[in-house]
Amino acid sequence: MILSMKKILVTLHLWLLSTAAATSKSYFSPPLRSSSFVAPFARPARLLSDLAAQSTLSDEATTPQQSMDVRELMHLLEETYPSSHNAPSDANNKGNKHKRQQWARTRNYLYQYRANLSRSTTSSSSTEPTTKKRKRTTRNRGPLTITHLQQIISFLETTFPNHPELQAHILQSTPRILSKHHSIESRLLPTVEFLKELYGDMAGSDGKEGSMFFEAIKRNSNLLLVQGVGYVGDGTTTRTEENKRGDHSTSSAAVKVEEYLENVVGISSQGIAKLKKNQPTLFQLSLGNKVQPAVEYLLSLLLGCNSSMNSIPPKQKKLLAKIVTNHPNLLQLDVDSNLRSTAQFLRDYCDLADSELATVVGSNPSILGLAVDGNLRPKMQLLTNVLEKGTKQGSSSSIDDSDVKKTALRKSILKHPQILSLSTSNICTKMDYFDDIDVKSNTGKSDNTLAVRLLATAPSVYSLSLAENIIPKVDYLAALWGWSSLSNKLCECPLLTLSMDNIQQTLSFYNMTGYIDLPNKEGMTTENAGNVRSRYIATSLYNRLLPRWNFLLKEQERKEHLLGVLAVKTDDTSRAEATKYHLPSSKTPRDKVLLPPIHLLAGASDEVFCRQLNLSLSEYTAFKEEAAPRLKFNSQFELWLKTGRPIDMITL
Repeated sequence: MILSMKKILVTLHLWLLSTAAATSKSYFSPPLRSSSFVAPFARPARLLSDLAAQSTLSDEATTPQQSMDVRELMHLLEETYPSSHNAPSDANNKGNKHKRQQWARTRNYLYQYRANLSRSTTSSSSTEPTTKKRKRTTRNRGPLTITHLQQIISFLETTFPNHPELQAHILQSTPRILSKHHSIESRLLPTVEFLKELYGDMAGSDGKEGSMFFEAIKRNSNLLLVQGVGYVGDGTTTRTEENKRGDHSTSSAAVKVEEYLENVVGISSQGIAKLKKNQPTLFQLSLGNKVQPAVEYLLSLLLGCNSSMNSIPPKQKKLLAKIVTNHPNLLQLDVDSNLRSTAQFLRDYCDLADSELATVVGSNPSILGLAVDGNLRPKMQLLTNVLEKGTKQGSSSSIDDSDVKKTALRKSILKHPQILSLSTSNICTKMDYFDDIDVKSNTGKSDNTLAVRLLATAPSVYSLSLAENIIPKVDYLAALWGWSSLSNKLCECPLLTLSMDNIQQTLSFYNMTGYIDLPNKEGMTTENAGNVRSRYIATSLYNRLLPRWNFLLKEQERKEHLLGVLAVKTDDTSRAEATKYHLPSSKTPRDKVLLPPIHLLAGASDEVFCRQLNLSLSEYTAFKEEAAPRLKFNSQFELWLKTGRPIDMITL
């Protein structure tokens, strides 16, 4: 019985195949190795024209049986655009796998498109559509046929001639374009026209004029499908028809936006080119309804009051141009529902004055693009809860607790507004690491933890990379001081905000001058390492330590014994006898060295430093202005010889 059923099914299958071949209808997929799908790489439109001529499929097809199967579509696309990567003959499996990976997104989209079409067909046959939206969807989303595919590929070949790799890339990365065959005239062509006029003769990375358009599409092929670019109404009217009637076109809107940004906002031609490259959709926005209101509101935030574009202070105008150039997405947001509501939330939650809000926005403009309920509010609550632990100690009961919280949060955000751009998981991960340092330092249970103190005094630490920046510096300093005192020393000053090179160079100075004795290898804990406090490591090496040390050496050589170990009979004998410090040099025995206190060398002001060491303040000031750039160059030159690090020539 089973064998007879199999024979019947096989006979039926062969009959259907012969019937489909006779009627040229694709009830089943054609043989996948059919030569009719093979065509030269650069001539896909001719291949599809031949196929369309051989097929009786029409645009009026409405049933899945009359449409092309997914395997048919994919085989046609793969043979029309063969991969530029040809696998060797002994690695066919790898070559096929590479091809499937290239077209995976397209294949998945076609299956999803077919599934949605089947569901739509089933629902429309069982029940009558009750909304206009369902009627429009049923009319527009029909099955894909060879003719539809021909139209899309012909559009790509016409738009990107002699660029078959780019055509294939568009189909592979943006397969949604296959369903836009019904809006080529109303959407795709006007969009291409707009982008070409926008980029004009701009050169791409290859230096050729006009290549920026192709480079932009290659970088982001979704630009062809951006809603609103080159699209009018319901698709029944094209931009060309609107231009004939004298309506505003996307091209004229782009010109107006460009002129406004360049002439009024003050963005340079390089900035305009950058915007065209990274945010081309900005130029299709309405100037009066979108761009200009957003720019004027940003200006009001920076100034703390409403002001016209004609009376902008140069500093604020330069900052405004920088914000628009680096954050053009802000101009696409609605002023009332997005920008104004976000700014008002920041003002109310942190109790910010207008000038303080201007500081926050000027330092971190991207904050205006964050969602209030989904991003800012939970983050603000987290920061408030953490800072509350540190404000409990020493707070007076007569002060409103909410005012104390807002004050602590406002101070932290004003010190580093960029912390609001970090994710809550990022902040929590770093807090957990700082809590581990407290455990290793045996600080005991305290609400005023290292994480709390850093958030209050040096919140910029939270913007540093944990793995690449914070952990290496903590391990290095733990080797210097030991874990027992590390937590308290890290809170003394914002030491973790310094670079590793800065810390190592400053410690190397103290090592060479004799204040500490560092071993050649890491694991450098020494008995006198505690003399070097955090604030001394954070002291500027080039603007304070090196000028002061070299001035002392110069005075010592000029007076022979500036520190008073040997008496020298000169007109300035009193000053020589009053000094009690002698720096190490080639002529000074090691047991005769008397170093000046490190708090004078690193921590005191210039006036106190000169007065305590009996030096002339005017002579030191003149020496510092003349020698500081030269000393920095000499120090960096030695570092360049060892590491190859570039020399900073700005101060020379």
